[in-house]
Amino acid sequence: MAILYALVARGTVVLSEFTATSTNASTIAKQILEKVPGDNDSNVSYSQDRYVFHVKRTDGLTVLCMAEETAGSTSSPFFYFYG
Repeated sequence: MAILYALVARGTVVLSEFTATSTNASTIAKQILEKVPGDNDSNVSYSQDRYVFHVKRTDGLTVLCMAEETAGSTSSPFFYFYG
């Protein structure tokens, strides 16, 4: 599975980001950062068009990645967070 976009943020402040494709992923990712609830640790996924955004928040630090929806199970990208 290819990760097409990724970012690291504290709250809604993006600390670092990477993109491997020309999409509006950055804009969507920033909207998602505003929607991720509270400061609690969480793992969530959001679908947008043909992409899935996977978000892991731990101790206020958020890692978000985007993969194509056809890449398989929505839980697979979480392997990158734990692996």
